Amino acid sequence: MTARLLMNDRPVTLRRTDRLRDAAEIILTHHFRNVPVVDDAGRYLGVISSNRLLKAILPKAATMDEGMADLSFVKDTLDDLRERWHEAESLPVSELMDTDVRTVTPDTSLTETLLDLYRNRTSLPVVEEETGRLVGIVSHWGVGMAVLGRSGGQQA
Repeated sequence: MTARLLMNDRPVTLRRTDRLRDAAEIILTHHFRNVPVVDDAGRYLGVISSNRLLKAILPKAATMDEGMADLSFVKDTLDDLRERWHEAESLPVSELMDTDVRTVTPDTSLTETLLDLYRNRTSLPVVEEETGRLVGIVSHWGVGMAVLGRSGGQQA
């Protein structure tokens, strides 16, 4: 048994030139944790996640590599967050996508796939080794639905 058994073979995807607002709409509408990003040939490039969208609205001092640990003095309002989002929403997803996400192949063993899903705490892109094409995604929802014998699992 392999990842192929648990993967959604029709994942929702974005292109690198799609905007952060497009990613936010998909993530919020479908309650996904992340959305894979592919090129025009369907090759996997990375993911854009809800966490990366949060990065777009946090103060820069918080998200820098050596960011400030204590930001209790910052008194952001909802209007401040909305303003930061307005400044970021038209950026292409390539600006914030994560390219360092664990992937599996369709032939990765079922146990290894589940262990990777457990360790990474996020959906796993399923990528063909030979072509680099995204062929599916394994999500916590999909695994849960399969184990419970239900259909209609979600992507992320």
